[in-house]
Amino acid sequence: MLTYLCPNAKKASGGVKVIYRHVSLINDMQIPGVRAQIFHPKDVDFRCEVPFTNLNFKKNFIFNKKHEVFVIHEMWAAREAKIARAKGIRYIIQVQGGYDVFRKADVDSVYTAYQHAELITCVSDDIYACLVFLFPEFEQKIYRLHLSVEDDLFKPATHKENLITYMPRKLEKHSTLVLNYIARKLPSTWKIVPIENMSQEAVAETLSKSKIFLSFSELEGLGLPPIEAALAGNIVIGYTGQAGKEYWLEEQFHEVNCGDIRKFSEVILDKITKIDDGNFNFNKIKENITILQNKYSPIKELAGLRGLVDQLIKV
Repeated sequence: MLTYLCPNAKKASGGVKVIYRHVSLINDMQIPGVRAQIFHPKDVDFRCEVPFTNLNFKKNFIFNKKHEVFVIHEMWAAREAKIARAKGIRYIIQVQGGYDVFRKADVDSVYTAYQHAELITCVSDDIYACLVFLFPEFEQKIYRLHLSVEDDLFKPATHKENLITYMPRKLEKHSTLVLNYIARKLPSTWKIVPIENMSQEAVAETLSKSKIFLSFSELEGLGLPPIEAALAGNIVIGYTGQAGKEYWLEEQFHEVNCGDIRKFSEVILDKITKIDDGNFNFNKIKENITILQNKYSPIKELAGLRGLVDQLIKV
């Protein structure tokens, strides 16, 4: 039994959503003798609002040393790994943010947690590189997983509008500055639409209509919104968040150094001009969409999870 320790977040996003999705996918595979469950230790009756099925939940603090393996996310690793070791419970650490490894924990306690983990998983090239840099002696037990994006949901609309989209919750000071910088120069035929307090379906619909997405990613494990925007046919301008470099494809993605507000604004206005003048190659975006669909496909995600289970069975 794989027991995923999970924070409480009513509207799951990012890492919490990945935890729920992985549990759902593992259970869907129906591997003999293998099940996955979610454990909310702060409130065993808590449930996140997610669209996934085939979910199991652990509702007590009774643990099976022989048949239960904890899956601990990186921000809880030092604390929960110590508890697991004291109880004799096997555990792995699932790292979804290479820059959150030391959050609320000191270097020594984090090292001990990773030292005794049976496996360490990661979901991006950048996280893998961070882990190898931090723990080169544990490289052999670092296992690469893959995330997928719903390309049937995130796709271009038949008719695109002159919309620029962005997420205000990401580096709000930066996004406010950029919008103020371009306010007097933005053509009246263009609109800026913030993506906030929307369902996933509403987000997908908005991205499908827009032409430009502004990325304010900050040290992400693997920021999915820029990928979703790209699949929906947007030009993506802004910060890679480091991990985004693995999908930052030419012509569709345009990197700006974090904090370079003036350059960010100049690139936006330049792309608007090119689009309005009919000088932008949208065929290249179609090629990139195919590349991203293959790179972040459900098949690769499932294969990674199946491989993870096989690795644990061998241990």
